[in-house]
Amino acid sequence: MESMPEAVLAARKVVPRWRKLLPLLGLLLLGFVLSRLNLHQMGVALHRVPAATLIIASTSFTLNLFLKAYRWQRLLEMQGIAIPLRVAVAAFMSGQFYAQVTLGRVGEFFRVEALIERGVSAGSALASCIFDRLLDVFTVLVAGAVLAALVLGNRQIALAALVMMVLGALAVGLMIELLGKPPEEHPDNFVLRLLARLEQQRVLAKLVKMLRDLARGMRPMLRVRSLLEMAVWTLVAWFGYFAALWQLAEGLGLHVSRILLTSTASFAALSALLPVTISGLGARELIYINVLQSQGVPKESAAVLSLLHLFVMSISATIFGFGGVLSRQRQKL
Repeated sequence: MESMPEAVLAARKVVPRWRKLLPLLGLLLLGFVLSRLNLHQMGVALHRVPAATLIIASTSFTLNLFLKAYRWQRLLEMQGIAIPLRVAVAAFMSGQFYAQVTLGRVGEFFRVEALIERGVSAGSALASCIFDRLLDVFTVLVAGAVLAALVLGNRQIALAALVMMVLGALAVGLMIELLGKPPEEHPDNFVLRLLARLEQQRVLAKLVKMLRDLARGMRPMLRVRSLLEMAVWTLVAWFGYFAALWQLAEGLGLHVSRILLTSTASFAALSALLPVTISGLGARELIYINVLQSQGVPKESAAVLSLLHLFVMSISATIFGFGGVLSRQRQKL
């Protein structure tokens, strides 16, 4: 029988009823937003979008997906984990498929199954996935906060946001660097001594081991050369994400700067991590309406833009994700 990571096994257990009802909060928010809009005007706005625009936007986002799949394989290579590119792409895409239907997109971590079945420990397998998500989170945080502040004309807010992101990244890096080193190298370090004591406790031993494996797995990714390479792949991949939005905005006839659209989409992307929504549904529309309405965009058009962007992303991720699921099944056989 194949060994599975604890995170995957936990997801297969019986889910409490209250957790099953959490997505309803996002749907209720979406229903509330739509109830305050003119649905006829939304239909008119939607009818203006050419089919060619949807195809181009889908292609742009698909480019984003495949670049991120390759980025993940490069992270694995930095860890010293070698898997064929076809396996990495299939595992990544299958994770995107499950991410569409799970709270906070936790389903994307199911890709570690391809690593676990090759004998990689759960902590080391999750290291690349967590670092992969951190790259995206820091990217959209910086883009959203800084660009929004610059659009509003307050450079002090932009500088403060940038400093906070840098400090946060440094804190994460220091924690990984500290936990990833053997305790005997720093016998006087309080944190390492505390972890060593916790590791002796039967209940916490697995958790501490997982943290150490995570940190050791991420340490090679903190090298300057590795970070620069990952920054390049991340920026190129997210360009496809934002380009899809720009195409849809033009199709709707919205005359809004791409900087503002990029900032809005960055905050909307973070809403997908909320544990009360599926892919940020409901929260995304509220963000688009509040930001774009200040630029003279009708609420109905802003909501349609948000829904169209989510539709394009979901269709692309579902189609290629399902292909990844089928590929993974064939690879197992």
